[in-house]
Formats: sequence, structure tokens, C-alpha cells
Amino acid sequence: VSVQLAPPVFCHRAASRCWRRGALAGGEMAANGVAPQPSVSTSSRVIAEAEEIRQRYRRLQPGESGAEEKDYKTLVHTFDQPKLSAILKTKITPDGSCTQGEAGLKEDQARHNFECFGKNEITPPKKENPWIKLARMTFCGIFNILLWSCVVAMVLLLLCFNSSDEKTVTSAMESLNATRGSMNETVREVVEEENNDIVTPILLSVIIVATAFLQWKTEQMAEDEMQALQKMQGDKPVPTVRRSADGQRIDQGIDGINLVPGDIVFLEAGDRIPADVRVLHCTDGMEVDNSALTGESMPEPRHNSTEKPNVPCTEARNLAFFGTTVLKGKATCVVHATGDDTFLGKIAQSIKTSRVKSTLEIQIEHFVHFIAVIAIGVALVSLSVKVFQKASAADTIQYTACALFSQVPEGLLPTVTISLMIASREMAKRKVLVRKIDAVETLGCVSVFCSDKTGTLTKGEMTTQDFVVCSSASTIASQGLTVVHRERGSALFPKEKADILESISVCGILNNGAELKRDPVDHSEIWTGSPTEVAILRASCEVQGGSHVVKTLKQKPENNKLFEIPFNSE
Repeated sequence: VSVQLAPPVFCHRAASRCWRRGALAGGEMAANGVAPQPSVSTSSRVIAEAEEIRQRYRRLQPGESGAEEKDYKTLVHTFDQPKLSAILKTKITPDGSCTQGEAGLKEDQARHNFECFGKNEITPPKKENPWIKLARMTFCGIFNILLWSCVVAMVLLLLCFNSSDEKTVTSAMESLNATRGSMNETVREVVEEENNDIVTPILLSVIIVATAFLQWKTEQMAEDEMQALQKMQGDKPVPTVRRSADGQRIDQGIDGINLVPGDIVFLEAGDRIPADVRVLHCTDGMEVDNSALTGESMPEPRHNSTEKPNVPCTEARNLAFFGTTVLKGKATCVVHATGDDTFLGKIAQSIKTSRVKSTLEIQIEHFVHFIAVIAIGVALVSLSVKVFQKASAADTIQYTACALFSQVPEGLLPTVTISLMIASREMAKRKVLVRKIDAVETLGCVSVFCSDKTGTLTKGEMTTQDFVVCSSASTIASQGLTVVHRERGSALFPKEKADILESISVCGILNNGAELKRDPVDHSEIWTGSPTEVAILRASCEVQGGSHVVKTLKQKPENNKLFEIPFNSE
């Protein structure tokens, strides 16, 4: 009987779980004497479901995209809502808002997607074991190798010629027995010289190890601080809607790391977009901040209309990307990519290359090569002189080794390391965290910094510096405009100008799309919205006496919002 087996197609996460389940189930049933058909069918079903999810997900990609495609490509912006719903196996309401009725993935489908695609996180770069890193800093590197060669050679010379030194001391004592007074002084000089020879390799070893430990400790502290900052920036749960097994609507908050393709999420101003999403429904004038990806500080509008096929996915206005922020408006979106499959994940994969040597490392390597050539040349000359003088083998080797090691600058390594540590501490005082202390020297080499836009160099924040007001509309032509500047010392607007700025500051608070929120943990102020409108709102609050006036003014009946015309710079 010939049996032909088709090659299995596996989803990386689901397949491993299937094989584990199948092995366990098969082992148990074999022990009980029961046929193993149910376990095989169960494993095959899970593998088939995982592969079906993969095949369905590939329909979102262009036809020429491969499994290992490094560029970000998708067709999700060109699909209408019914097609998205069919591909992602999620339910979308006709209006796309998904605020009422059945919507989202079923719980079992979400579980299968999670097993197939994994957590919604970008794979971090592999971290070197800290103890291996310390050993590498201590024993690797061309300059460290040169210094350790000196230490090893000194120790070998001491071990090889220790016996000859003892004979020399003994002969010196015998020859100086007649002159009793000078014997003690001579012996003391010989012993001191021998002790000095022992101290030299020990001291050099301590210097090398201490220098490596200082550099390692500095970089470890910087990495620990960065990890602490990342933990402090934990994301809040994302409002999501799913369906139970019987089709009932389930509104819940899900951690961003547990989102899967097909999830329906709700976003509002100030929220960080937790994955790559397609906008299904949004308010007029919705804007996002893509400066984390593009470097452009200007907000970009978003809508829920289907884009044409010739529009690149990175320029589509109905897509929002992982890591960016909603500045204005509210939106209902469907997740179409998570983790390494997102736009930000593709960027992270493309920069996972080996670290380029810094300018300092290149200069030190060149200097060490130069010193090594000189040291070898001096050693050869010393060897030639001793051979010409017909000296003993012990004297020749010892003299040549001393001439070789005297050319090595043992103090260079600690001097450079301590200088870089001082520079990194000075940078830390200016709120600059230095992960690699070599980067401090590279930064010091920069004389001119060229940039084509300011968004790359700033935090995307703006500040109102001046108010320009007039007494009344009838006096503009005759009296002109009054400019109110911030005071130089306090950087605040002068209190004596509060009457002039009363009307314009009230308008700046009420006619504004930015919002002021409070952090639930430390109750700090969080300003969300367009950078321009946030700047106007903060300046207006300063004039009115504090941020508490925002809530007071907006609660007055005469200040109710009737309608809104979104700001458009075009």
C-alpha cells in the first residue's frame, strides 16, 4: 500500500501548539488503548484554521508581495467595508460607527487570530547578556588585547626567569660577605626590583578591569533608565467591541498588546493609535500626528472614504498607523496589521543592522596599529643589538620584551574612558540620555547640522508668544493694533494687560478644538489636540488665571457650542 503525504503548511504559533496538543492527546489515548483519530482531527482542524487565517490575511496584500517582504504594502485602503468584513471575519455596522448592535470579532475568532499572529508588539532587538558584555569590554578590542598581551608576557618573564634571579641574589650575597655593611643594602635593592616586577602586571590588570567595569556600569545605568521610562509609558486599555459565541455585543477595554486583526476599536483625541487601522467612521476634521513616522509636525487629516488603487498605502487618508496620535476628532477603526506587520514594525526590521563604528573607535584602532608597528620595530632593533653584543638568551629576551612593552601607552584606555564618562554626565544634566559613551565624542565632532524641516528637531509643541488686539473695530484704521508680549524674566503675559486680553482669551478658550484632561494617576494636566490650538488654549488660560477656567467657561449656558467648522489651513 503506497501512501502519499502532502507537505504540511504551518502557522508558526498555531502549529507548535497543535503538535503539542496532538502529542499529549495521542500519548494519553495510546496508553488507554483508544484509537487516536480524534486527536489527529483536532490538531488538523487547528492547523487548517490557522492556515485559513493566513491565506485570508494575504488577500490584504498586493499580489507581488512575498512572505518575507520588508517594505510596507497593503490594499486595505482600497477595499470597501463589506469586503473588509468578509476578509477579516469581523462584523461592521452599515454606517461604520459600530456604536450600536452586533459588531467586531467573535471571541473564538479573536482567540484563533491571536494564536496565529501573536502579540501586538514589535520584536525587540536581541539584548546581550550583561555579564558577557562585561567580559567583552574587558578582554576584547584591539587595544585591550594589546594590553593583556603585555600582562601575559610580563607574567611569563617572571615565571621563566625567577630561578635565574634567585641565583643572582645568592651569588651577590656570597660575593659581598666580606663587605658586611653593603650586603644588606644590595640585597634590599634586588628584592625591591623583583617586587616592582610583580607589581607592574598586577597594576596593569587592575587598570584594564576597572576601566571596563566603569564603562559597563555607565551603559547599564543608561539602559536601565530607558527601560524604566518605557514601563512608565504604559498604554491604557483600548475601547474595543467583540461578540460572544451567541452573537451578543461585548464592549470591553483590551490592552493594546492583545489586539488582533479584525478588532473594532474606538479612538478619540489624545489617544495613541495601538495598531495599523483602517478608518470606518470618523468625525469631520479628524487629524492625526504622524511626526513619529514622517518627521513632519503638521497634522494630517483623516476620512473614512475608500481610496483609489493608485494611492500609496502610506499616503492614504483612511489609514492610521501604529505609534501615531489622534490630535482631533473621534473615529471607529478596524485593525488590519499588528506587531512586526505594521508600518512601524517594518521600519524597525529594516534598521536591525550591526552598529557602525564611532569616530573615536576608528581613531583609537588606527592609533593602536601605529603604536604596534613602532613597538615591533623598536623590539627588533633591541634584539639585533643584543645579538650583536652576544648577550645571554635571558638578557636578550628580557631586554627585547621591555623595549616592546615600553612603547604601549597603558594610561590611554582609562584616560579616554573617564573623559567620556565625564562628558556623558554633563549631557545627563542637560536631560540627554547617552546609551553608548562613544556617542558623546561623535556628537562633539558635529560642527554643522543640516535639516530640511523643523518637525524632525522639535517635540511637535508650539507656544503662543504674542497677542495682537484692538480696542474696537472702529479704531483699527486710526489707532492700529496693540501687541502684547511675554515678559522677559517670567515669560508670562503682564497682569496689567489682562483687561485688554480679556475678550480674545475667552475666544481662544471657547473657539478651540483642543482639550484639557487630567491624568488619573498623578492628576497632571494633559493637553490634547492640534499643536496650534493647544498653544492658543494654554496662552488663553494663562491670561484668565489658570487652566480651571476652561471647565467654568464651557459650563455656562450662554457658551454652549452650536456647531463646529474645522480649521483648514488650505
